[in-house]
Amino acid sequence: MAARLDGDAAAEWRKGWPVVLAGAMGMALATTHVYSTGLFMAPLEQEFGWSRTAISAGLTISAVVGVLTAPFVGLAIDRLGPRRIGLWCCTAFCIVFALLSTVGSSIWNWWALWLLLACTTTGIKPTVWTAAVSSLFARGRGLALSLMLCGTGLGSSLTPLICNLLIKDYGWRTAYLGLAGFWAVLVLPLLFFFFSSAKDRHRVSRAETVAVPAALTGMSAREGFRSPRFYKLAAGAFLIALVAVSFTVNMVPILSFTGLTRDNAAAIAGTIGISSIVGRITAGLLLDRLNGNIIAGVSVLLPIASCALLLMAPGSAPVSFVAAIILGLCLGSELDAVAYLATRHFGMRSFGVLFGTISGLLALATGVGPLLVSAVYDTTGSYMPVLWAYVPLCLIAAGLFFTLGAYPDAHGEPE
Repeated sequence: MAARLDGDAAAEWRKGWPVVLAGAMGMALATTHVYSTGLFMAPLEQEFGWSRTAISAGLTISAVVGVLTAPFVGLAIDRLGPRRIGLWCCTAFCIVFALLSTVGSSIWNWWALWLLLACTTTGIKPTVWTAAVSSLFARGRGLALSLMLCGTGLGSSLTPLICNLLIKDYGWRTAYLGLAGFWAVLVLPLLFFFFSSAKDRHRVSRAETVAVPAALTGMSAREGFRSPRFYKLAAGAFLIALVAVSFTVNMVPILSFTGLTRDNAAAIAGTIGISSIVGRITAGLLLDRLNGNIIAGVSVLLPIASCALLLMAPGSAPVSFVAAIILGLCLGSELDAVAYLATRHFGMRSFGVLFGTISGLLALATGVGPLLVSAVYDTTGSYMPVLWAYVPLCLIAAGLFFTLGAYPDAHGEPE
């Protein structure tokens, strides 16, 4: 049996690895606006006099649009397949992100461009990429999802470094154009040639022999929305995304506040992406072998250590480096754990709608978190209260994951 299962996993990888690669690059592109915002805050504030709260409101606009549209995008993925949605929305995202370079002195102009950008980000959320990979992998799904989601680590590592260099050498307007062009050239060809799903392949080949692992098993949308575990998973995902994303987005401002130079802060923040890749691969291997509830619960406790280090030794580059690595491990494991748990607790029957709704909450956390952090800084002049607030949020998220219960079988009953 073990040999047969190993063979099944190998067969999945032979057919599906290009989709994992393309999905990873799609995930990297989808993080561009999130992980570049922190570096654009200072030059935008200096040129236009906007508050950091007003600047961060762009992410909030994107989050609100994401929440409102996520279930509908998920339904479209279930019916149309991920390829067409992902390819067209990624192309539109690159165009609109480049348009941010044209913003004028009116904050309303800034918010209007972010509203337009938000309309493109609805189709490049994790639901698109996870739906494709999950449809092609069953035995090796945990590792496949983790490797695909490593794209966020690539994005969070490369985007701050490239953005900082472009802003220093060419100014913030050129930085927007440069980032858009860099990711477009790197990502769009891969999506065009390699990104697909079981549904997309079936549509193209018209062959009934196309393998669709677990494509129709699991809960219906109604059953999922009536399940208490759906709300536990959604709430836990929202809280840890609120912490991890806002912490990462504001890592450069936080480290600069503690006394580090901007270059040192950007370099340390870049290690978050590298360590997140390690966290994702490790989590993927463990998810295929251990209880995912435990893996998720433990991973969301990690930011507490990062907070403790920065509170105890502010301004220390070595300590900040360790804190960033620990935060990256959490950032790397939390999203793939949530995606994996969604496939195990709810199945693939209505994955697009159910995980799409959770993805909308993740988008809300992505937008609200940085806004709240900026508001605290504008009010208090310090980031220290934020670090203290992260601790109870992580504890609550961990408790929600630990109490999800056993995976249900194909009929929705606990195993």
